Amino acid sequence: MSIVFIVHMDILCFITLSVQCLEDKMNDLCTKMGARIRALRKKAGLTISQLAELAEVDGGFLNYIENGKKTPSLATVEKIARGLKVPVSDLFRETNPPRKEEFFDAKILHQLRSLFHKKSSLQKENLLIVLKLLKILTRFKP
Repeated sequence: MSIVFIVHMDILCFITLSVQCLEDKMNDLCTKMGARIRALRKKAGLTISQLAELAEVDGGFLNYIENGKKTPSLATVEKIARGLKVPVSDLFRETNPPRKEEFFDAKILHQLRSLFHKKSSLQKENLLIVLKLLKILTRFKP
């Protein structure tokens, strides 16, 4: 019973670190996208209020998006692109999405390796299942 608990605690710790890493990358992507929206808005000679009206989104929310403080839904991104009269892809053009390898920094990989080498066969099997799940999750680009 205690061995299973230790495995679950290790897996939980690893998942928590991995999720935090993914959240950090997503926040960075949203910050870059917000800056790109602001640059395109200014290039078009629009104020936040004008773009908000054209895009049919709240001006305060648009301000938060531009400052990377809020994450827009895909529908909102599409509305903003329509308001700017640009393809949705232009909002991401300068925001290079992180490569899969960048999702897991060296610290997390080191922790995973040390966890893996110290475990029994059953524990290693459980960790491999978690890795497979994380691999599936990283296929979906933020």
